[in-house]
Amino acid sequence: MSTIRVRTRRYSFQVHAEADPAYPFGSEVSGPHVAVAIARHVIGAEFTECVIAIFVDSRQRATGYADIARGTVNAVRLTPRDVLIPALHAGSIAIVLAHNHPSQDPTPSPADRSITTAIRDACTVVGLQLLDHLIVTRSRYFSFREDEGWT
Repeated sequence: MSTIRVRTRRYSFQVHAEADPAYPFGSEVSGPHVAVAIARHVIGAEFTECVIAIFVDSRQRATGYADIARGTVNAVRLTPRDVLIPALHAGSIAIVLAHNHPSQDPTPSPADRSITTAIRDACTVVGLQLLDHLIVTRSRYFSFREDEGWT
C-alpha cells in the first residue's frame, strides 16, 4: 500500500506517494496511539513547534500526512485554511491534527485550545471530521479527544 505525503509551501503543495513508509500508515486509527506514533516519528524530535495533519480514509486508516506549519521554540502560527486545503486535496474523510511541544510538557496552552476549536468548527463546515488534536513530546502526549471527552 502506498501512502500520501503532502508537502506544503506558501500557497502551493505537492502530493508525493511513498511506496514504503517508515511509520505505521495503513493502520486503523482506533485511538490516539497510532497517530501519536506517526507524529513522534515525523516531528517528535524537532526543536521548534511543528504542526502536521494526518489524513484518514473512510475505513479509519491513516493514509498520509502534511506538514502544516513550523514555528519557534514555543509558538506556531496557522489557520484552519492551512489544514483544510491539503486534507481536501488528499481526499481524506477525517484528520488528526498533531503538534509537538519542545518543552516536553504536553499541557495545552490557551492558544492550542483556541486553534483546536477553530479548526474543529471549520472541519464541520466542509464535511471533514477532526478526530483528535494531539500534543506530543518524546515520552508523553495529550489527546483532546481522550482528555477532554470529545464525542
